[in-house]
Amino acid sequence: MTSSLPIGIEDGGESTFLWMAPFAPPKGWTNVPRGGMCLSAFLFVMSERKILLGKYADHPAWEQLCGMDNKHIKNNSRGWTIPASHLKFGEDPRDTARRIGEQILTLDKGLVYSEPYVKTFFYEPAIAPGEKHFDVLFLFEASVKAGVKVHTPPWYEALEWFDIGTVQCGQFARQHEDVMESWLNHVAANTPSQTPSSDSFARKPIRTVTEIVTKVSNGETIQVTT
Repeated sequence: MTSSLPIGIEDGGESTFLWMAPFAPPKGWTNVPRGGMCLSAFLFVMSERKILLGKYADHPAWEQLCGMDNKHIKNNSRGWTIPASHLKFGEDPRDTARRIGEQILTLDKGLVYSEPYVKTFFYEPAIAPGEKHFDVLFLFEASVKAGVKVHTPPWYEALEWFDIGTVQCGQFARQHEDVMESWLNHVAANTPSQTPSSDSFARKPIRTVTEIVTKVSNGETIQVTT
């Protein structure tokens, strides 16, 4: 097949496979899909009921740290972000999470990281109308002790702790609120039986983190462990 069709679709309407190479078989891809594809890791750093969020500074280091150019940094600088990075070619997502912790956030090298929860998004990007973009996200968790001071590196305008029950989705940079909602739904599905199943979230869209926390915990504190 050729790359002229939207990702995952060929002439007969059948699914294709993410084998992307000049020598890919007929059901693979010989070129990058026009809507694009990204593999990224997100790191949820917790301290009791608080989560660490950052606001990007206009700094050239971002291109080396996570592959984002100045244009993408400016597009995401208007809100708070979950620490994240695209995977490097050949990089294990676990190493990406550790790189986020140690190089982007400059946290202690002894931090313990969870195994990833994998989330995908498949959507029409504004930059490529009529095409589909495929995001594969690896969501990790790590905990630091209460009271530990986090240094703000020069590529961040700010790094701050937010109470998980009060931060609003409208405070996030583009698409980061969707990642936060997905992570909280995952937490809900893996907490004791007093929490609703993850199916209930799909039927009722949730717009604020406060609403999500209330629903998944029935008014009680969520205990996030790594």
